Amino acid sequence: MYGYIRPDTGELRGRDYALFRAEYCGLCQTLRQRYGIPARFVVNYDLTFMAMVLSTQPPATERRRCPVHPARRRSIIRTDRALEAAADYSMILTRWKLDDTRRDENALKALAAKAGEFSFEKAYRAAAKRRPAFAENVKRCLAELDELESRNDPSLDRAADCFARILAFAAEEAPDEESKRIQRELFYHIGRSVYILDAVDDLEKDIRSDRYNPLRHRLKPGEDRLSEEEKASLRATLNLSERSAAAALMLRAPDLWQPILENIVTVGLPEITEFVFAGKWNKRNKNGGETVPPQGAEIV
Repeated sequence: MYGYIRPDTGELRGRDYALFRAEYCGLCQTLRQRYGIPARFVVNYDLTFMAMVLSTQPPATERRRCPVHPARRRSIIRTDRALEAAADYSMILTRWKLDDTRRDENALKALAAKAGEFSFEKAYRAAAKRRPAFAENVKRCLAELDELESRNDPSLDRAADCFARILAFAAEEAPDEESKRIQRELFYHIGRSVYILDAVDDLEKDIRSDRYNPLRHRLKPGEDRLSEEEKASLRATLNLSERSAAAALMLRAPDLWQPILENIVTVGLPEITEFVFAGKWNKRNKNGGETVPPQGAEIV
């Protein structure tokens, strides 16, 4: 995915940060168990967020050594139904993300994406077999998005809606109708925010590469960046989605994940929004835009 949906780790309590890291590591471990070692490379913050939202039971932890950090054992969340779902969604979304890269990027990146598609094809088919309704929804929504791109549709709302409905469909596996309604609203507005942030983040690159981006229609001839008025308009629509996501989150039954989820939606996402609009997100992200775990922080 895109990596925008992450906490402001400086604002998390040490125990909450350790729990978030354990869930992230748990998703990595679940990907390996279900789809092999290469699948670990697709672990990301966005699907970690989804796993926490989908969780319906207290997490069980264990300590394991990680190939990336072998010096000492780390606490990880044991594989559960939420992590299994997030791992399956990860492989399905990765397949289509690679397909998009292959079609839109330069020759070198397209070749790497094609190799990635080939490597993950078996895993994608297995994930799609486990989650056929989700896989079909992704395919359908992306076909709609392709149609918008083919006719160079200027509507940001229509394009963002296609992407938002991809994530919202994850709520269909919720245990009851109330949870489904809450999760659908939360995932929809998170997905909408992700699409708009990515459109802002990639605008100059998309102009140089002559790729579809609905924000290009908001520019005057010869311009390659948004005016302050357009930025204010986009901030307003993002603020609406972020508030809607926060409102849905408040309806969720309180559990161990709630402080982390609230941090992500009400602190982390707005902070990243400001980095994106300032044109500083890519640099911050490449430099590892998160704080180091508090010394000695563990789940107890």
